[in-house]
Amino acid sequence: MKHNIISRMLYILTAIILLSNTVLSVVSSLRPDISELPKGQFLQSTTSPKGDYQINFYLVKNNLGVAIRGERTGGGKITNIYWQTGIEDVKTYWVDEYGIIINDIPLNIRTDRFDSRRGTAIFSDGVLAESITENE
Repeated sequence: MKHNIISRMLYILTAIILLSNTVLSVVSSLRPDISELPKGQFLQSTTSPKGDYQINFYLVKNNLGVAIRGERTGGGKITNIYWQTGIEDVKTYWVDEYGIIINDIPLNIRTDRFDSRRGTAIFSDGVLAESITENE
């Protein structure tokens, strides 16, 4: 009898763990993380007007298509701030020390992130219709 109860408890605990892992995996796959992007091939770099920040752009090609990844360096940190699918070139314009326009998308490089996967299909047209920035 005691062995039967312990076995059932182990089965229930195993089922709970498996179900939790499955749910967490699905939720994680639905929320892509901009910090986990492929490196890509270096395209170009741009430096902020005062020289405190630099953004390096990389072209990522794989079997799904092409994309541009933008990586901000400055303040001792490297952070991905830009990911746009379906394009192969970058046009930038600095508005001020923290404001930049990348391919017609305005960003505050300290607080904003752009990820075209949010709200669009992966490697579709590369345009996010609803919102142009994503705050962390």
